[in-house]
Formats: sequence, structure tokens, C-alpha cells
Amino acid sequence: MKDLYASLGVPRTATAEELKKAYRTLTKKFHPDKNPGNKQAEERFKDVSTAYEVLSDPQRRALYDEFGEMSLTQGFDPDRARAYKQAQSRASSSSRFVDHDTDVFEDLGDPRQTQFDDFLSRLFGGGRVRAEGGTRRGPRPGVDIAGEIRVSLLDALHGVTVPVRIEGDDGEARTLDVKVPQGIADGGKLRLRGQGGSGNPAGDLLLTVHVDAHPRLERDGNDLRMSVPVTAFEAYRGGPIDVRTPWGQVTVKLPAGAQNGQTLRLRSHGVRPAGKPAGDLMVTLDVRMPPAGNQRLLDALAELQAGQDPRQNQSF
Repeated sequence: MKDLYASLGVPRTATAEELKKAYRTLTKKFHPDKNPGNKQAEERFKDVSTAYEVLSDPQRRALYDEFGEMSLTQGFDPDRARAYKQAQSRASSSSRFVDHDTDVFEDLGDPRQTQFDDFLSRLFGGGRVRAEGGTRRGPRPGVDIAGEIRVSLLDALHGVTVPVRIEGDDGEARTLDVKVPQGIADGGKLRLRGQGGSGNPAGDLLLTVHVDAHPRLERDGNDLRMSVPVTAFEAYRGGPIDVRTPWGQVTVKLPAGAQNGQTLRLRSHGVRPAGKPAGDLMVTLDVRMPPAGNQRLLDALAELQAGQDPRQNQSF
């Protein structure tokens, strides 16, 4: 996984305002609506969104700065990790851990990775660990298994159960119904304890959730953004219109004389993560003019707007 600060193009000392500015600039540049069919731009957009979601949260950012990518794993316990670090510092320098399997999450973003980092990676991210030159005592634990799943943005908002096929180390395959929690973000991690490789104890199943972009809906932290077409009559008149949202149809009251590009906020209609406050839905008005060729309308507008010059105060 790419370093989150590198994804946003900011230093590790970046302020919250600098993070937000970088996020808005990059999501605008790489948004799927501006890059239709460009898979590279789509992946870049997802990387930026994931990075900002973590780094904009002070607690998650602090854990990421301390433990790197391991802190993003579902069920990560920083107290447990620190306890192992303290124990490692007291251990004899003659003992070290040796890797005999591929890491589930290889890159911790630190080229000076220590033996403790190697052990911590396996503690929370998979692989088998043994002491060099020693004999394993007691039952052999199962390895952790890593995988990826894809869900739509709407499924991520509402939560969904996804069937996942797992091939065990005994060669037999099984299907597990995995519950993706409501409100999960792109790049979110799931840990299913005891569903990995066989052993005593059994290993865990570690899943990275990829959320596909939606053509009309954009996630911004826990807020959602979408545009809504309205007629010129509705915009000028104001009043209620029906708007379809991810949570069903709602009635939105337009201000009289609403302008194209004007944004309205619908409270608590954004992302609704379990156990956390809901975000808002930001609705941007897309005022649609009637088709050309209506002479009566043209004459009425000419009379209504005679003498008006909306550009008279523009200057450079």
C-alpha cells in the first residue's frame, strides 16, 4: 500500500488545512466524472480518498504515524502492539524472528523496519513466525489469509453480505458469508478471526474492501455529494421538489430564484457508519434551461430582463 502522505502529496508534518486542500485539489483532478474510462485516474482517486479519510481523523492519524499500515487493520490493538514492543526490547539480542511466508501487508512505509516491525506485521497481518534455531513448542498456529473484495458505493453505504470463497491449506474450498459493515470506506480492512489457515489456534481472514465509484454520487469523508437537475421554472419559483437519495426519496425546498451550481445541505443524509454520527448530503443544483426555439418564452424573457446586464460588475 502506498504511503498515505505520499498519496496526498504532503509532508508528514502537514496541517489539517493542508490535508484538506490537497484532498480537494486531487479529488477534483482525478474524479471519475472528469476521467471517464481512465482506470489509472480511478485508482488514484480511491488512493486519495482513503488517505484523507485516515489522516483527517486525529486519532487514526496518530496511530498511523506510530504503527504504519498495520494500524488500518480491523481489530488492531495499539496497547497490545506496544506491549510486544516493550517485551521485544527486553528480549535477548540473540533471539530474532525469521520470515518463512509472504507478508499479508508487506510495506509498513518505513525502510528502517526493525525486527519488532517484522514481528508486529505478522502479529496483526499474517504469516508464520518462529524463533531461529529453536524448536516450535505446543500446537502450531494457523496462518492468516489475505484477500480482497469489491462492493458498490451503495452497498458500502447500506452494508452488505458478500460470499467469499476460501481455499484452505488442505486444498479444500469453502464459501464464507462476509458481512461488510454499513458505511465502510474504500480500502477499509476486515478481520475475521479463526477463518484463516487451519491450526491451533486457527489463523484469521484479512480482507481489504474496495468500493467502486458511483457515476452520480461522491463520498467526501462522511458527507456525500450529488447534483440534481431542476427546471428553470422550479429554480425561479422555489418551493418543494422530490429528490432521490441513497436513503430514499426526500422533499427538498428550493429557495426562490435558486441559481445553477447552488448547493443545499441535507442533514444526516450522508454516510451513516454504525455507532457514529451520520454525515450530510450536499445537493448541487443543475438548472436545466428549456429547449431553444420557443418564441413566446424568448419574448417573455426579453421583456422581463430588459436593461439587465449581469456582467456589468465583472473586472480583472
